[in-house]
Amino acid sequence: MKSMSAIFNRLSGDIDKVISIIVVLMMISLSALLGVGVFFRYILNNSIYWSGEVSRYLLVWLSFLGSAVAYKRGSHIGIDLFGSHFPSAKKIIRYLILAAMLLFWIVILIESIKLEQLYYYQKTSTLNIPFSFPFAALPVAALIWIIHIISDILKDIVKS
Repeated sequence: MKSMSAIFNRLSGDIDKVISIIVVLMMISLSALLGVGVFFRYILNNSIYWSGEVSRYLLVWLSFLGSAVAYKRGSHIGIDLFGSHFPSAKKIIRYLILAAMLLFWIVILIESIKLEQLYYYQKTSTLNIPFSFPFAALPVAALIWIIHIISDILKDIVKS
C-alpha cells in the first residue's frame, strides 16, 4: 500500500507542477490577448475577430485546470461544519467527503467523454475547430482531480 501511495503521490505532485506552469501561461496569454483585443478594437478601430472565442476557451481551460491546482494545494474553499461539531468523527467525515468527490469526478469523466464524441463533429463559429477541443477541459480536469483525490485517500490510509 505504501508503494502505491508513493506512486500516486509522485504522479499527483508531478501533474500539479506541469499544470501550474500551464495555468500561469494560460493566464498570461489570456491577459495579453484581451489587452491586445481591446487595443485593436478601441484604438485602431479594427478588432481581432477570433480574440473573443479564444479568450472564452482559454478561460474554460483555465478554470478547470486551476480548480485542480487549487485542490492539490488545499486552496479550495472548504466548510468545516461537521468536523468542528463532531471532532471524533473527523477522519470518517474526511473519507466520506473524499469518496463523494471521487464518485462525482468519475461520473463527470465518464459523461464528459460521451459528450466529447458528440461535439467532435460540431465546429466553432470563428476558429472552425471541433467543439470537442474546448470541451476537452472537462475530462482532462476530471482525470487530474481523480488522481489528486486517490493520492489523498492513499496518503491518509498509509498515515493511519
